[in-house]
Amino acid sequence: MAKPSRRQVLSGLSVAGGALLAGCTADPDESNTRVTATGGATSPTESTQSVPESTESTQSVPEFPHDTASDACPPFDDAAQVVCYEAVDPQAMPVVLDPETQKVQPDQPTDFTLRNQSGQRFETNFYNWQLYKRVDGDWYYIMPRATPQLQTPLADGEAHTWTLTVTTGSVSDGAAIEIVQDTESLPVDGLGGGHYAFATDGWFEAGSYEEPIALAASFDLQADPLQLTPTAAIAETEWDGETLVARSTRGEADDSEDERDAYILERIDDSEPDTEEVIIEQVVRDDQLRDAIALSLEYEAARVQLEEFNSGIPPFGLEDARTYEFRGDYYRVTTSAGGSA
Repeated sequence: MAKPSRRQVLSGLSVAGGALLAGCTADPDESNTRVTATGGATSPTESTQSVPESTESTQSVPEFPHDTASDACPPFDDAAQVVCYEAVDPQAMPVVLDPETQKVQPDQPTDFTLRNQSGQRFETNFYNWQLYKRVDGDWYYIMPRATPQLQTPLADGEAHTWTLTVTTGSVSDGAAIEIVQDTESLPVDGLGGGHYAFATDGWFEAGSYEEPIALAASFDLQADPLQLTPTAAIAETEWDGETLVARSTRGEADDSEDERDAYILERIDDSEPDTEEVIIEQVVRDDQLRDAIALSLEYEAARVQLEEFNSGIPPFGLEDARTYEFRGDYYRVTTSAGGSA
């Protein structure tokens, strides 16, 4: 997980490395994001932004009813307007995200359609769809891990549809979660049953990118809970004293004498000030964190050293220690370059 700056507080719209529509493309190995019910989102990265100037127009921004937000959707605290499908009359909204169904079954494609009926252009980015999960009252950002920057305006009277297809089984079989970057077809694995929200954002032609409109629709995924298993990349394990050493097949050596870098996970007793609470749908999207926690639980190891070739500088993109809370346990992650572990 590279480029860590989890303490920077941005809106739920700026996750995955792009602040609204114009952030830099994010690194797939960035930190996870939690969107609390009372706060904004903790962004995984700082990005150099180049935001287009708002379009000058004699038009005014369309009016919305006062109550368009709902606990059924993430809070998006920094958005000027939140339009949650559950809280509105879709036909009366200038712009709305309309779900085909709110009961999603695995392997059954489900459409989410952004409809613009405002009388003016809606500035958006079809790559900037977002998926969240609510657990114990808090919202957690799940994906995408990276968002290409591309402005794709939606003209008045037009609509755009994303088709989400949730598959199951590959995580338990040891497959890594594939990155999904598309504007229409979204095949997604690594989700357990529960309450989710699909979302996007943008602004009107007569408005400003500084006053974004968040649009979301929630749904219940009718699926079994996700099980945490290591990836198939784990080639061997051995004990070195009280440390479980695992070697993965990820990465390639630069030359015959290169040594693997180390990703070290230690179970600790208490939370620390910067501890990040993560859920399983986030953990499985980080190969190293997934492998280290899964091995720690499987072998009852308080310390796991995962060794693999990694091109990041520093290794795995981590300059400082990270601490995580996962299912009531606390973990500290550090790294070291090959030969210094």
